[in-house]
Amino acid sequence: MRKILCLIMISGFYSNLFASGPGTTSANFLKVSMSARETAVAGAFSALADDSGAIFSNPAGLAAFDSTELGFGFTEYLQGAKMGTLSYSGKMAEKRMGVGVSFLNVSDIEKRGATDAIGIVPSIGSFSSQDMALSLAYARKEAFPGMLDNLDAGFAIKFINSKISDSSAFAMAADAGVIYRAWEKANISMVLQNLGNSMKFEDESDSLPLNLKAGFLYRPNDRLNLAAELNQYFIDEKFYAAAGAEYWFRNSFALRGGYKFGYDTSNLGSQVGLSLGFGVKTSGLGVDYAFLPFGDLGNIHRFGFWIQF
Repeated sequence: MRKILCLIMISGFYSNLFASGPGTTSANFLKVSMSARETAVAGAFSALADDSGAIFSNPAGLAAFDSTELGFGFTEYLQGAKMGTLSYSGKMAEKRMGVGVSFLNVSDIEKRGATDAIGIVPSIGSFSSQDMALSLAYARKEAFPGMLDNLDAGFAIKFINSKISDSSAFAMAADAGVIYRAWEKANISMVLQNLGNSMKFEDESDSLPLNLKAGFLYRPNDRLNLAAELNQYFIDEKFYAAAGAEYWFRNSFALRGGYKFGYDTSNLGSQVGLSLGFGVKTSGLGVDYAFLPFGDLGNIHRFGFWIQF
């Protein structure tokens, strides 16, 4: 039962563990922050996105990212659930391109049969769940010259596959985002994610977790990033607000922290929503780490590595 509980929590983006919204969605792993850096600032990343992780958060962020970067991340969630990402951002002609892969695997989930004559539900083995998405992204700096200056835009096409036991489903979706450099120290972002067809398992069909994000970034100096984000999931009818900060020491070591509002703290604990982390970079190499406490369910540690060339 604990394994099943954790699977529901992961699949439902944590907050749906004890209270579901009016709608039911599939491929809910798409709701999870994909990079350790994004996780450490509580997901308030769409206006800050300036690395290859922008593929997952706001593809428009790739436009202002001049380097070629290869990144990957991993974490072991509760009860052995595993999540990983791979991201690449590079330049093709004068355009920015990106490729991202994300996956979530949960194994050894107990399977039970129907209730027998004396009310006992027997175990009949186990099954696993796998989710994976491939994203192809494109971004352009100054996307609308002469019409609206200082606006970067990007979009991504996603190919999504989910498998539960012997059943599988496939869907395609699109993300589209913009970053407006309002003035030298501030960005404003808007992102629409997971616009696509429904996923159908057997005879059941559920929509993807369509959401709209609005973000704000303020840089009072070259070392400090202050970010905020509002996130509305339309079908789930769930709303989240997040705030995060990132401070760089000598441009080589960063401390990060944030808080996301909207979790069920009465059941998951008062610490749920808090995130902390750090980043280290030197000579084109970097390491990111994020920590998320989940009360009695345990703690989550996320790691990310990247190389620029």
